[in-house]
Amino acid sequence: MRDLRRRVLLLSALVAVVAAAIPASASAATIRRTWTAPISGATAGGGTASGSGVLVRYWAGTGSFSAQLQGLRPSMTYAVSVYRGTCSKPTLLLRLPNLATDASGTGSVSGTITLARMTPVWNASQGGSIALRVRSGADVHCATLRYPVTTRIAVPSLGIDLPVVYQPGNAFPWCNVAMYLPGLSQPGEAGVTFLYAHARTGMFLPLLTASLVNNGARMLGMKVYVWTSDDHLYTYRVTRVLRHQYVLPDIWSLMGQQVWLQTSEGPYGTYNKLMVVAQRVSVTTASDADAHPTAQPIVCSRY
Repeated sequence: MRDLRRRVLLLSALVAVVAAAIPASASAATIRRTWTAPISGATAGGGTASGSGVLVRYWAGTGSFSAQLQGLRPSMTYAVSVYRGTCSKPTLLLRLPNLATDASGTGSVSGTITLARMTPVWNASQGGSIALRVRSGADVHCATLRYPVTTRIAVPSLGIDLPVVYQPGNAFPWCNVAMYLPGLSQPGEAGVTFLYAHARTGMFLPLLTASLVNNGARMLGMKVYVWTSDDHLYTYRVTRVLRHQYVLPDIWSLMGQQVWLQTSEGPYGTYNKLMVVAQRVSVTTASDADAHPTAQPIVCSRY
């Protein structure tokens, strides 16, 4: 448990350090995360609704919202909200501007969101799912607000190729997969994507092994590939190899988009970490099969 607490403290501190260090001029205009919610389904009036809502959170903590829907009941006013829980029994997180439809059942709405109103939404999203609800009387439409997340990590030069998952709670990290830190960024978002896995066979052990030779100099320039749930492939190039890290390095980039790979250096019970930093080079589309490997995480021994 001591090693786990140290890992959690390190990762939590990283979130705080990165958030505190963001230049005010950049944070106000830079997007932190974009969620989308596709709306579809039959209406209470017998039509078929379709469209989507987009929720944006900026680095400054403020936000914005827009939605475009069609096929709703004509000449009606719909209440729009962000919630958690179930569609039939929602827990309100944020009430958004109403959406008014025209005679054809088409409507759109947009608006800005203050820091105070966006904060509970952001906090709720870190521990579970959030959703969009559009309602006028008995006509109710709900959809989960989603954003692309990391699904796979590969460093071909080192033989690394792993599914990536989110590990809820503070349990000991799983084996057979890498994991991402949800409090930081995902590929395509400004900031740092933080991926970690054990230094074990079939996981991030090749990173540790390579770091032992000339402080990992041969890793510099290596390509790192990261796939996301929206079928994109991000290519990064290793720029730093940081051994024996007991504190978090202040080398993040808000605009450049980095991925940090972390693994333990051992022996078991020690706190020193290896961090490999890579800078984004490009992004392309990927096949659904490549972007969605089958993850089979297992609870692994601490030794």
